[in-house]
Amino acid sequence: MPFPLRLCVPAVILFLFLFSSLVFSQEENVPVGNPVYLFLKRMEVKGIIERYQDAVLPLSRREVARHLSSVAERNDGLTGAEREWLVDFLSEFRYDVSGTTAGLHRLIDSEEPTFGAAAGMLFSGREKYLYAHADSTVSFFVNGLLDFDARRIRGDALGPRHAEFLQAGGRIRGTILGHLGYYAQWTNAQFWGSKELLGRDPLISQSFALQVTNIQNFDFAESYLRYGNEVVSAQVGRERVLWGTGYDQKMTLSENPRAFDFLRFDARYKGLKYTFMHAWLVGTPGRVQFSVPSDTTSLYAEEIAADKYFVAHRLDIAFGGVLTLGLQEMLIYGNRAPDLAYLNPLTIIESSQRSRGERDNAYWALDLKLHCIPRVELTAGITYDDINVPDLFTSVWSDRYAWQAGLFYADVFGIENTNLMVEYTRIEPFVYSHARSREGSYTNLDRLLGLRIGPNADSWFFRTDFLPERNLMLSARVSFVRKGENVLDAAGLLVRNVGSNPFVPHRDVDPRTKKFLDGELFHSGLLEFLATWEIVNQIWLDARYQYDWAENRQTGAGNRNHLIDIRLRTEF
Repeated sequence: MPFPLRLCVPAVILFLFLFSSLVFSQEENVPVGNPVYLFLKRMEVKGIIERYQDAVLPLSRREVARHLSSVAERNDGLTGAEREWLVDFLSEFRYDVSGTTAGLHRLIDSEEPTFGAAAGMLFSGREKYLYAHADSTVSFFVNGLLDFDARRIRGDALGPRHAEFLQAGGRIRGTILGHLGYYAQWTNAQFWGSKELLGRDPLISQSFALQVTNIQNFDFAESYLRYGNEVVSAQVGRERVLWGTGYDQKMTLSENPRAFDFLRFDARYKGLKYTFMHAWLVGTPGRVQFSVPSDTTSLYAEEIAADKYFVAHRLDIAFGGVLTLGLQEMLIYGNRAPDLAYLNPLTIIESSQRSRGERDNAYWALDLKLHCIPRVELTAGITYDDINVPDLFTSVWSDRYAWQAGLFYADVFGIENTNLMVEYTRIEPFVYSHARSREGSYTNLDRLLGLRIGPNADSWFFRTDFLPERNLMLSARVSFVRKGENVLDAAGLLVRNVGSNPFVPHRDVDPRTKKFLDGELFHSGLLEFLATWEIVNQIWLDARYQYDWAENRQTGAGNRNHLIDIRLRTEF
C-alpha cells in the first residue's frame, strides 16, 4: 500500500466504526477457512479483544462483526499491516457491521452503465457479488466460485506424477427477519492427471466421487438453516465444524473426516457459552451377500455402512481476558435409530448412557486457554476415553487418554506481524476404539473425527507466519510424528495388537498392560512452505511446497516425496 494511503487507514477505520455501534443481525456462519479467524486470534493474544471463545468454529457473522467492531474501537494497539487487515475485514463484513450495501459491487443489477463496465469491476478493490440485496425483511448474497489448481509430485510414493483440476460452484447466503440465517454452497471439479495424487490431499480425498473408478470429477456441498439472537442459536444442516483448542490438530473435531450433518444449539451469556451437537455419521464400510427367491443359485453382494451418531456438550467459562476453561463430554453410538436421550441438550451424557445399558462409547474432556504473558497464549487439553478410576495413572490398557499442549506467540521477539505456534500431542494406546459395539469407534467412515495421528502416537507441530501486508501471507510449518503400529503378517493379518488401530479394540487375548509406542515403530514428518497473495480483492494466488517423509525404524524402509502446488482462486 503506498505511503499516502497508509495515512488514510485510521480515517477509514473511524468512518466504518461510526456505523458499527449497532451490529446488524446476520445469522449465517463464517466458514472455518476464512482468514478473519487468524486475525481475531492475534487480537485476542495481544489483549485487544476479550472473551473470544473460538474453541468451536465456525462463529456467526454477527459474532465476528462484533469482535471486529471491538478491534476498531481499540485500534491504537495495531501495527500498520493489522490496520490494513482490519480495513479489509470491515469492508468484507460491511453489511454485518453497518447494515448498508453501499460500496458493494454486484454483477447482476449493477449500478454501472453497461455490462462490460460491470464485468470490469470484478478486478476492482470493492467487495464483489454476482447478486446482492438487503432490506428490512431479507438479505440475499450470491457469489460465484472458481479455482484452478496444478500440482506435481516426485518421490517414492508415486514417482513423478501431475494433476490439475478446474473447480466451479456457487454460494448463497443471507438472513430473514434478522434471525433466520441460511447458507448453501456447492462445488464440482473436473480433474486431469493422477487420481492417486489428488487422493493424497487430506481434503480432496474426502469426496466419495474420487473413489469411483470411472469418474474424473469430485464435488462438495454444504447447507444449513440457523436461527439466532444475542443469547441463543439453533442450527440444522451440514458444514465443516472444528472443535478444540489445538492449532494444528483439534482434539474433538478436526478437518480429518468429511463434513457431516448435525443439529446444534448454542447459548451465550457474558463469559459463559454452552454448545450442544448431535451429528449423523457413517459407520464402518462392509459387504453382505444375499440371494433372491427367484434365483437361489446366485449370490449378490451389497455394500453397507451402518448409521452412527456423535453427540457432545461443551461449557466454556471465560474469566476475564486471562483464563478460559472448557468442560465437555462426547459420545459415539450406533446400531439403532437416533436416541431421544442423547437429543436432549440438557442431559448428562454419561448418566444417560449408563441408564440405557452402557452400550456406547463415552468421553470426557477438559481444556484451557491462558493469557498471563504479554502476546502469548498457552493452551492445554486432555480427553479421557472412558474413565476407569482404579486404573488412573497406571500402565493398565484401560487408562486411555489423549493430551495436548500448545503456545501461540504474536509478534515474535518484537518482530511485528509474525506468529509462532508450537504444539505437542500424545495419544495413548487403544484410545478411540470400542469393544462393545462395531460402530463405537470415534470415526466417520474410515477416518478419525479428531486427532488424525491416531492412538499409540505423538507429534510435534511448529508453525510461523509473516503477514507484512493486507494482501500477503507467508507461512512455514513443520510436524514430526512417532507411531507404534500393530504387527501384521505378510497376509495383512493381525499378529500383535498394541492399540494403534481405532477399529481394533483391546481383546481378551491381549496383554492387560500397555506400552506407549510399542509395536512396529514409524517416524514421519512434513515440511510445508505456503504463500497467499491477493492479487486484487477476492482473487488469490496460492503457492505451496511440501516435503514429506516416513521411515520404518525396525527395517529402515521408507519414502520421501516433494510436492509443488499452484492455485488460482476467485469469488465474484
